[in-house]
Amino acid sequence: MGSAWLIKRFIDPEARFGFVDQPPSSGTAIPFDMFGVEFTHRGEWCTFETLVRTFAITDAAVCRLAGIVHDLDLKDARFGAPEAAAVGAMVEGLQVLYADDHALLEQGITMFEALYRSFERAARPAGPRPVAGRQRKSSTRATRQNQCNQQHAG
Repeated sequence: MGSAWLIKRFIDPEARFGFVDQPPSSGTAIPFDMFGVEFTHRGEWCTFETLVRTFAITDAAVCRLAGIVHDLDLKDARFGAPEAAAVGAMVEGLQVLYADDHALLEQGITMFEALYRSFERAARPAGPRPVAGRQRKSSTRATRQNQCNQQHAG
């Protein structure tokens, strides 16, 4: 769910998803999160982290999601994401509610978009936002982003 959301949000908004047991041997489909394909687990990275790194996504809210997805997927608590248990419970609840893979994925993508927007909003500097003009990153936000890039850089 998380990787599908990331693909639609940051890599290919027109992406469509199929559910197969084996990667396709021909055609234009790009398999992910399957053994032996390009976009899957690499070393200590989960598929989500592989996609973030491969496509150079540096968004702070995405980085925060990457820690949650990593902790859920690899079950190693590497990032100690406090939200991981709640997100995991929501994923399990969605799996109970939706037997159809496409409906489940649609709901999961909505859930990840909501989390992303919440994290994005929390990362914004406090105070009124300018109406026009360039916004500067706060030093706290820049530092947090730097730490995120270092953690997920391998």
